[in-house]
Amino acid sequence: MFELVYCSAATRGMTALDLQNLLEVSRRNNALLDVTGILIYSERTREFIQLLEGEKDCVEQLMLTIAADERHTSVDVMYRGGITDRSFKDWSMAFRQFEELDPELIEGYTTFNADSLSASTCGGKETRARTILSALSKEL
Repeated sequence: MFELVYCSAATRGMTALDLQNLLEVSRRNNALLDVTGILIYSERTREFIQLLEGEKDCVEQLMLTIAADERHTSVDVMYRGGITDRSFKDWSMAFRQFEELDPELIEGYTTFNADSLSASTCGGKETRARTILSALSKEL
């Protein structure tokens, strides 16, 4: 089993209908590929962070497709690696609005793009992404 987390910036603001359509297609396609995960979108910064989990070849191929999607830019793979268990096993694609997350979980985070923050602020890409996503997997 394998997981990958990336962040990106939307090329324009995403409406509720845009997000609904994106999730419908993603959930259908991910179910066919046996890929699970979560998508988080920040309306304020127009950024996405997504965790994908499944067989390595499927996740890596899906990431190539996602990276080519013109609805976002600045795609940055934050980490990738092997896992023993899925964190989002019941979700072909869970979804949360960043602004609706527990404030204690995201305190001090102004952007998903860890390259724009000092190392002391975010604790590195992997640590920062894992903190948010691990906490969310326990809530679902």
